[in-house]
Amino acid sequence: MPRSLLPALIAAVMMTMLAGCASGPFPAVQSALDSFNQTLRSLPGVEASSLDRPPVDGAVKIDLIVTLTDEVTEDELADIGDFASTFPTVQLGQGQYPGAVELRLAGSAYSYFDLPTPEALHAQLAYWRQLVAVGFESISTRTYSAPVTAGMLEATDSVAGDPSADRASQHGEFAQEEAPPTSSLGGSAPDATPTASSAPALTSAARGRLVVVELSSDERDDDARTAQLLDAARSLDDPGAATGEWDLMGLAPFTTGQFVQSALPTADQIDFVRETRAVFDESDQLASVHVRVDDSSAGSTQVNVTAFDDTMEGVKSADAAETFRETAEWSELMQLVPELQQTNRDFSVNFVGNNLTGLGVFELKFGVRDCGFWSGSQWPDLSRDLEMAWAASLQGANAPTVAAQVCAAQR
Repeated sequence: MPRSLLPALIAAVMMTMLAGCASGPFPAVQSALDSFNQTLRSLPGVEASSLDRPPVDGAVKIDLIVTLTDEVTEDELADIGDFASTFPTVQLGQGQYPGAVELRLAGSAYSYFDLPTPEALHAQLAYWRQLVAVGFESISTRTYSAPVTAGMLEATDSVAGDPSADRASQHGEFAQEEAPPTSSLGGSAPDATPTASSAPALTSAARGRLVVVELSSDERDDDARTAQLLDAARSLDDPGAATGEWDLMGLAPFTTGQFVQSALPTADQIDFVRETRAVFDESDQLASVHVRVDDSSAGSTQVNVTAFDDTMEGVKSADAAETFRETAEWSELMQLVPELQQTNRDFSVNFVGNNLTGLGVFELKFGVRDCGFWSGSQWPDLSRDLEMAWAASLQGANAPTVAAQVCAAQR
């Protein structure tokens, strides 16, 4: 289909839907929705499309899933994106509202439509298609919602020296929630909408972009292959985003790196995540290491580690602190503190381990904010030792007050 005909096609479909809406509520709504879906399926580059209707709090959210052909061209993808972005204007029934629109290609997904112009959408779609062709396991591009709080590892219990400890964490472990977009394409909201629509819409101002890159299991043990793929990705013409984040899953076994920036992470940033992960090489039952890196002037480093140790199995809470000192993970955390301090940024660590008898899981939280050490209140003896390790790394002669002065002078 010539691209010049697409605007006319969209207009014709919209007129059909509007005309159908006048004849009666339910049949017209179904006709409008079916007409939209049939037109979408007829576009070159579309292999299939489906309308999923998961119930949400008594209402029905309609998600549009578009499967692309492996051979879809850049122009075809632009046309598909243009048409899919009009989905919020389709007349829906009472209690129904438009949900997500997702384009799928070879195991990858695209749902980043919060852009100011069709040209901006076309550029992002073309970039996503090129990233998919690089050879990663999968690429997911969607709208980015920045954390509300200082970071995903904000301590939720009372912490010493932490001025914001009373705030609960509002950014879960590598979770991204789609904030409601500001639609310029309009249409009144449905009468019963439990939450704001997550449907796409070209907006008056672009929102941030989240790109999730997943490496295959083979590549997680092959640094050279991973570097080759990332170098190929860096050679692409990235249209960029005002704000954003890159999540790289599988930089090492059980390891994910989050990079709070719109550009693809540098080799040095990726090495930092791998070096942080390497601290835990002695852990026999390492479950995950998540490292969040924000290199902005007010940024911080956040590390979330889950690891289990047979030494801690079935331990009572009264004995947990002393028993934990016997584990490899305790030595690794003590080693991690000076390495994180070398970044000259705030940092936080959340360690989760075995279940304790009568007390749930063993969890240890600590970090440095504004050159002051803070920690959770549950394990004061362990926290004190970690604070001393931090002070010693700053030549503070084991004095936290002196260490704080040295820290401030280095920033």
